[in-house]
Amino acid sequence: MKQKKYQCQSGFLILETLLAMMIASTALAGAVLMAFGARALVDDARQGFEALDLAQRLLADQENLAHNDFRLANGIKAQEGIFSGAVNVSRHSFFEKIARAEVEWSAAGRSQKIALETLIADYGQTAGNDTCDSFLTGDWKNPQIIKTIDFSDFAESASSTYAIGDIDVYKNKLYVAMEKTGTKTDSTFFIFDVSDPLSPLLLSKIDNNSAAMSGINDMAINGNYAYTASIGVKQLQIIDVSAMPSQIIYEDKIPDGGNGLIVFYKSGYIYLGLAKKAGIAEFYVFNVKNLSNIFAESFLLIDGGINDIYVKGDYAYLAHPADLASPEESGREQLTILNIADLANPYRVGGFYYDKGSFDASGKSLYVIGSNIYLGRTRSHISGPPDTIPEFFILDGEDATSITTLGSWAFSRVGSVNGLIVRDNLAFILLGTANLGGDLRILNIDAPDNIIGEKIIDLPGIGGGVGGAAMDCEGNHLYVASIDGAGKSYVSIITAQ
Repeated sequence: MKQKKYQCQSGFLILETLLAMMIASTALAGAVLMAFGARALVDDARQGFEALDLAQRLLADQENLAHNDFRLANGIKAQEGIFSGAVNVSRHSFFEKIARAEVEWSAAGRSQKIALETLIADYGQTAGNDTCDSFLTGDWKNPQIIKTIDFSDFAESASSTYAIGDIDVYKNKLYVAMEKTGTKTDSTFFIFDVSDPLSPLLLSKIDNNSAAMSGINDMAINGNYAYTASIGVKQLQIIDVSAMPSQIIYEDKIPDGGNGLIVFYKSGYIYLGLAKKAGIAEFYVFNVKNLSNIFAESFLLIDGGINDIYVKGDYAYLAHPADLASPEESGREQLTILNIADLANPYRVGGFYYDKGSFDASGKSLYVIGSNIYLGRTRSHISGPPDTIPEFFILDGEDATSITTLGSWAFSRVGSVNGLIVRDNLAFILLGTANLGGDLRILNIDAPDNIIGEKIIDLPGIGGGVGGAAMDCEGNHLYVASIDGAGKSYVSIITAQ
């Protein structure tokens, strides 16, 4: 009995030992699983913080770009280790964009994603009053003309000359100004509602009678007013476009000055450029903050008619003809840069010229985004085989006193760059000459030192005519004016699907 008792106790001891070992093993396995699970949780948390940091940095980069120039905030892609990040930008209003950052990654066979969103506004008015932002959607390598406005429909006579001087699109309205009309009663200024670009609606017009205006070469719209560079004795005119019909409320005559050629509005000031007249200033700055007390802040002799003006920050950029006979480098410039930090005392700080084999070497059109200056020139020559002399330049203006060339493009005698707009990585070039016609060109400028020609768009009435007149954009639409050989005008509305 005693032996059996010992055997029984021994058996219980073995069983207890086995149970203890099982419990210990289970506990150990649980501890191991908990340890690995905790590690996985730690890894997930770390990766989430890293993804969040990347998303925040991508949004901050877009905000910094917008602070420099609102039109530079167009989205970006980035890859950091296992993280793929992207910022997609969409239009919220004329001067606001929504930026959405998304970061994706894969860990332990699981796909993960976070997203952040912010509103970017042009509080610093870096784009001025220009509602033609750089945001594009659709295939702009293959855009289409979706609507054409034939201004012969508005002329008093079917045979009337009706040449557009300029167009401007501002907050869903298209403004069209005539440089020349066939009769004194033909209207010279039109406003269309283009909320639906497929169905432009005429809202207002001004007739060209003795109490109205001369022809208009250029205009700038801001708020309820149109500021015009006009032909004749009144080079600056201001039109109240909120009135029905629109009314001229101010005119200014610059004694002995040439015709008004170009006008630029920025933060309560008008920058006016005139045609050349010997010994007469061509560049004027007007304070228009109080329309009941408009006055000239300053004026400057450039010694060349001013074809285009662009103002950004403390600088005014002027495109004008060059004097190739000048012994001074500054005299041969097609681009002059003025420091206007003190508007009462503008002064030259730099410029650019290119006169290698040029025909007339005139700066014709300008656009400035960030620190890049986009300069269009008149055609290089009018006879002989196609050449490689550029008419379009991308310039680095980071240092206004030392301009360098980033890239250029030659159009081989096709025409002068009468207008240009840069949107994201595309440059829209409006070409036109008196004897070669013209068209609209789209260039891919993503790599300025390797520009690619993407598309040629034929414009109505252009064959054998004087080429393009003007263009502007708003939303996902481009508005382009063209003139035929008889001086009749059209506005084409272009978009991409």
